[in-house]
Amino acid sequence: MVTNIIWQNQYSLPELIFRRFRLAIYRAVALVAIILALLLFIIFVLVAAAPFIEEARWTVFFPPEPGAKLFWLSVILAGYAWYRLDREHAWYPALSSSAGEISVEKHLSEEVWRVLEKSYAYANRMQHPAVEPLHLLAASLSFVTGQRVFSRLGVDSAKLSATLRHGLSKLIPSPIPGLSTETINVLKKATELSLVRKSRHVEMSEVLVAISSGESIVTEVLEELEIKPEALDNVTAWYSLRRKLVNLRSRQGRSASFRPHRALDRTYSAVATPFLNRVAQDLTSLAARGYLMPCVGRSRETTEAYHIIEGGQSSVVLVGEPGIGRGSILEGIAQDMAAEEVPAVLQDKHLLLLSTAQLLSGANPAEAGERLLRVLNEAVHAGNIILAIKDIHQIIGLDAGSGQDLSLGDVLASAVSNHQLIIITTTTNASWREMVERSSLGQILQRVEIKELDDNSSIQVLESRVPGIEMQHHVYFSYGALAQAVTLAKRYLPDRYLPEKAISLLEEVAIYARERTGKDGMITAEHVAQVLANKVHVPVTQITAAESQKLLNLEQILHERIIGQDEAVKLVSQALRRARVNLRDQKRPVSSFLFLGPTGVGKTELAKV
Repeated sequence: MVTNIIWQNQYSLPELIFRRFRLAIYRAVALVAIILALLLFIIFVLVAAAPFIEEARWTVFFPPEPGAKLFWLSVILAGYAWYRLDREHAWYPALSSSAGEISVEKHLSEEVWRVLEKSYAYANRMQHPAVEPLHLLAASLSFVTGQRVFSRLGVDSAKLSATLRHGLSKLIPSPIPGLSTETINVLKKATELSLVRKSRHVEMSEVLVAISSGESIVTEVLEELEIKPEALDNVTAWYSLRRKLVNLRSRQGRSASFRPHRALDRTYSAVATPFLNRVAQDLTSLAARGYLMPCVGRSRETTEAYHIIEGGQSSVVLVGEPGIGRGSILEGIAQDMAAEEVPAVLQDKHLLLLSTAQLLSGANPAEAGERLLRVLNEAVHAGNIILAIKDIHQIIGLDAGSGQDLSLGDVLASAVSNHQLIIITTTTNASWREMVERSSLGQILQRVEIKELDDNSSIQVLESRVPGIEMQHHVYFSYGALAQAVTLAKRYLPDRYLPEKAISLLEEVAIYARERTGKDGMITAEHVAQVLANKVHVPVTQITAAESQKLLNLEQILHERIIGQDEAVKLVSQALRRARVNLRDQKRPVSSFLFLGPTGVGKTELAKV
């Protein structure tokens, strides 16, 4: 556990510049050493291959061994290049939460160092003795992360520059030269956040979040830009997730190169599984090659499943509504298995997803039972297979064709009850209650409840899915579009569940926006609102000038068909205006009216209008 996060040195601008040039020189020397090593080795090969050419003898240091020194010189240069690159890597050690003390400087990314250098330049230009967090914020806009974060937030670049200039003009810096106490605290907070996010280094995205939670002048700037702290946190987490995915897939790819494919484990003791390979998909191999989408916001559910299996139970059922992410959890487990970040009982194993459609296609009950038994036998004898079955209720009640009144669920329950095989299944809440819970298999399965994600977790799921949608449709989503998709889908699509309904909505929005904005256009919250308004026939977009005028004159419009009844017309108009601008409890009706009066005074007509 980390006990202390410290900042050790005060740096000046010349020291930061010298540091950058020193690193550039080291890299250049290493690159030159690599090129020379390759060149000398090529010359050695040519000379060694043609010793009879007397003209080539000038390259030979000690005849009669052509190129001997060239060979050893190339080896020395290659070794030096390796040493220099290794030393550079040592300059950026990975963060570890197990360290007793962390020195912030040792874990800053190269981009953060460049931002610090730029911050000093800004402070010197404005004749500020100390570098404040606002200088860091302004300097970040000169680099990739800052530009991308504020672009995703949908902030206008001109307004951003003007607001920062105004904020810097009001800034009262510390009189002590160097990094101010507030700036050092920001870097410490960024280090803490990097540990929470399990980042390898302190990146600029974490520094931006730390800046936003600091001094009041920065808070004022962000408020003027209409940037909420949680929005900035989510957008920076978006980029942290993308970095983590790149590193994860790279690490899994390296690990996968040492793993045997299909049904063989590292001991090569497993048997072949030809039939199982035909009716099942190896999720672990797909995860190792980086083909699966990340599982976001489901650490509680996966941990609970691991505890059940680790505790000696050999079966788990993930119970939740369609679209809630049950399949994503299976893929997340496969990714953990590929990275060997699972309990020992699951390590060095493959998670195979059984296709019930392929298993049962064209089969009568007897054939279906035989196929399932064959699948189970191959999985058990392989010894390193975890079987995953989506929608287990589809096979619970199917006849096994054995003549003994057995269902396919009973056959599966027999294999699981003997602890011969570990299975992870999914089903819906309704199917669990109606079909699975009271079956023989349901008595064995350990239930893990999958609840709908909250808004913030749903946004994070969208952040992991959006890159694929952007690449497919050549569009660019703002963070506001993602947040709007979650908000509106939750409110206006009650028959479906997050995050699936928000993902589907974004796919529709991408097609809609591409037709109107063209290639690489920015998708905003208004595009999302327009698509949903067309979909559910409810006005959820921003109020236009014409609609605003109509709302202001609503009483007059109603009086065109209603004579008198001023009080009733006024109350109805006020309720409609409140509903249009969302000034009401979203869990309650727009308003409830009981029109009382004798026949013919306009009660029904007012309701119609």
